Amino acid sequence: MKVLFMCTANSCRSQMAEAWARRLFPAGWEAASAGLVTYPITDRTLAAMAEAGVTMDGQFSKPFDGFDLDDFDLVVTLSRESGRFLPRLARPERHWRRPIVDPMGLQGDDEELRAAFGRARDEIRGIVLEARTALGGD
Repeated sequence: MKVLFMCTANSCRSQMAEAWARRLFPAGWEAASAGLVTYPITDRTLAAMAEAGVTMDGQFSKPFDGFDLDDFDLVVTLSRESGRFLPRLARPERHWRRPIVDPMGLQGDDEELRAAFGRARDEIRGIVLEARTALGGD
């Protein structure tokens, strides 16, 4: 199985999903992430995943147009923007829209932002597990 996770900038949500998938998907499954635009993975993203014991070694920001979307068994969009601007797939049922709040767009003190990134991380873990189950990985 091959799964692509997409968000707006590929600096937080989709990167978290790729890291979770690498940890939670069965051996032999592939996971990738991409964005409509690209920005470096943020320190808060790395810290939130590290709190859960998940590393993001080797991951980097990638644009979605570098992928043949029809090569994937499932494309999961994690932002409204990526869901809206995703090109139509040959088999549209392979596109899941699972938008979540972007912790990058929130304001607050360090503790509030750490908590927001943690909530996003945990919600994304659930989405990755949902994909694994739907694709027969359980």
